[in-house]
Formats: sequence, C-alpha cells, structure tokens
Amino acid sequence: MPRSVDIYWQFPAGILLSVTSHIGGIIGPPYHSHCKLSPDPNCYYRSRKATTNIISKMAMQACIRKLNPVGNWGKMSPFCSRLANLCLQNSNYEYTNSITGIGSRLLSSCSITLANSPHFRASNDTKKHPLGPEFQAKNVEETHDYTLPHPIWSDEEINNITITHEKPKDKTETAAYFSVRLLRFGFDLFSGYLIGSMNENKWLRRIIFLETVAGVPGMVAAMTRHLHSLRRMQRDYGWIHTLLEEAENERMHLLTALHLKRPGPFFRASVLIGQGIFVNFFIISYLISPRFCHRFVGYLEEEAVVTYTKCLNQIDRGYLPMWAKMDAPDIAKTYWRLKPDAKMRDVILAIRADEAHHRLVNHTLASINPSDKNPYKAGH
Repeated sequence: MPRSVDIYWQFPAGILLSVTSHIGGIIGPPYHSHCKLSPDPNCYYRSRKATTNIISKMAMQACIRKLNPVGNWGKMSPFCSRLANLCLQNSNYEYTNSITGIGSRLLSSCSITLANSPHFRASNDTKKHPLGPEFQAKNVEETHDYTLPHPIWSDEEINNITITHEKPKDKTETAAYFSVRLLRFGFDLFSGYLIGSMNENKWLRRIIFLETVAGVPGMVAAMTRHLHSLRRMQRDYGWIHTLLEEAENERMHLLTALHLKRPGPFFRASVLIGQGIFVNFFIISYLISPRFCHRFVGYLEEEAVVTYTKCLNQIDRGYLPMWAKMDAPDIAKTYWRLKPDAKMRDVILAIRADEAHHRLVNHTLASINPSDKNPYKAGH
C-alpha cells in the first residue's frame, strides 16, 4: 500500500480547513451563554461542535468554488469534496478543538500519494498525479529512489578487490598515514577488535560506528568546496558531486547495518561525541590542506578494505554462521541491485567494493591540484 504523505501545508483547502476549528473555538463561546443555565452537561460540547461543523461546511463550499477555475488547482475540487465528507463524518470535539484539527484529520484520513512531486517522492503509485500531468512520474523506479548515482558492481569486479597501499611520498602524506594508523589502533582496542573472537554482534557494532564517521569526510569536503566556489565566484570543476556521492554511499552502509542492529543509548552517545570531534578536526584540516585530507581518507579506506576482507574470510571459514545463511536486507538488494537470493556475504562484498572505490578516488584527488578538473563522472 502506498505511503501517505502529509501534504496539509501544500493545499489552500487544507490550510483553510485547519483554521476553521480554531475559529469555531474562538467565536463559539459567546454564543453558548445559554448553556450556563442548561442542566445538560453536554450542552456546551454540542453547541461548540455544531458551530465548528457549520464553519467547516462554509469553508469547504468556499474552497470548492475557489478551486473550480480551469487549471491545476481546479483539478483539486473532487479532492476537497472527499475531504469534507471524511471530516464531517464522525468528527469529535476533542480533535477538532485543536488549531490543526480539521486539516490534519482530513489529510490523515486519505492515503494521498504525491507520486513524483518536486519535493516528495514517496510512492511508486502510477495513478494520475493530483497536480497535473507535468508532475506525473515518467519512470516508476524514479518515484522511490532517493539515492545519488553510484557504481553497480559486477560479479567480476566485486570478487577481484585486493588489499593495496599507497606509500607516503612526503611529510604531509606521512602525517596522514600515521594519523590513520593511530586512530585504527585506538579504535581496535576500544571496540574489542584485538581482544577475543569477532561474532556477528561485534562486527555490527564496529561497522555501525565506523560508518557514522566514514560519512563525514565527503560531506565536509563537498560543503567546503561549495562555499569556496560561492565565495570566490568560480567553478568547482566537478569535485562536489563525487564527494557528495561518497558521503551518501557511506551513509547507505550505515543504514544497511541498522536494519540488523539498533544501537542503545551509550552507543549513540559515543557516536555523538566521536562525530563532534571528527567533524571539527576534518573541517579545520580541509581548510588548511585538502591534500592531507584526501590522502587521509585514502588511507582510511585502505584500512576499511582490510577490515571487510577479514570479515569475508571469517564468513567463509564458518566463524560467522548466522551471516552465511542470512538473507541480505531489502535496502541492500535495492541499492546495490543484488540478486533476489543474495546473502549477507554479498552485502559485505558490495561494501568492500565501495570502500576500494573510495580508496582509489581519494588517492587520486590527493595527487592532483585542488583546482584541476575531477576525473570522475557522476556515478563513477
């Protein structure tokens, strides 16, 4: 069933209807003074409800007359009529007493899908779009795909990822390399990676935390270059879209892992602290030396490939029996276009391929001038 989208703010009808309940509450009491002398305890309730419903009917009539002219909004008249009928049936005082009562009740009573609206793409419903044919989805797949372009790996590509290392060439690259090694050692020790055996739960905890950090560099770098482009009034030459794609890709790794584990309060607090420290560190570093930052991320991705390769080896050796048999989450099948019978091992393979790609991209960006053209096209 298509998802409902709250479009209360988009339609004058919804706004007009939501205000009527408030008007009914304001002007109602002066005309209910007779209830003070009435023995009926529900007198005030019925009187005020009647006032609200009368105003609602009047508002709906005005709305329908207003929306009759030919045009996109004229097509919404049947919509208003249906909403009016839904509202005036089984309405209650407690709900319509709030300022958004009627409008919210109306719009929550109907499953309104915006298909391919410019701002909301929440359904793959192919029914006629309420705003007119110009907003109709041209492709059903586009209506629920929020993601930026990204590589879709073949079986050959995904199985031929190898562990590589870019040797530091100067002091800046050496500083980036040893910064990553220091961070890795500290996190391995803190997360229990170096102590005891890794099971599925420990792997998920490690992956989730790392991906909350891994999504930071691309977004910070893209934001910084975007602001530089605005301030200097010059082109960026294509770096921004690649960096944003990287940030989103890392976030999709996180969202996939979150389908298997929901972190607790302590874990979330750790993420909050870690992200706060790392974001500020990376912003300052990128302002000082973009080359250091891209080399830093390149080395970070080298370590990610090592980590996911170890995870795959453990699956193959039977140390992670649950993941060997577990089906891939639907979000992973959709994002990487995996086979219907894909397992968690296929997900780890796809994530490792992504990390190897980020490794190559960041080492490449660190090796060229920040004012050079980006050699990577969108989705590559």
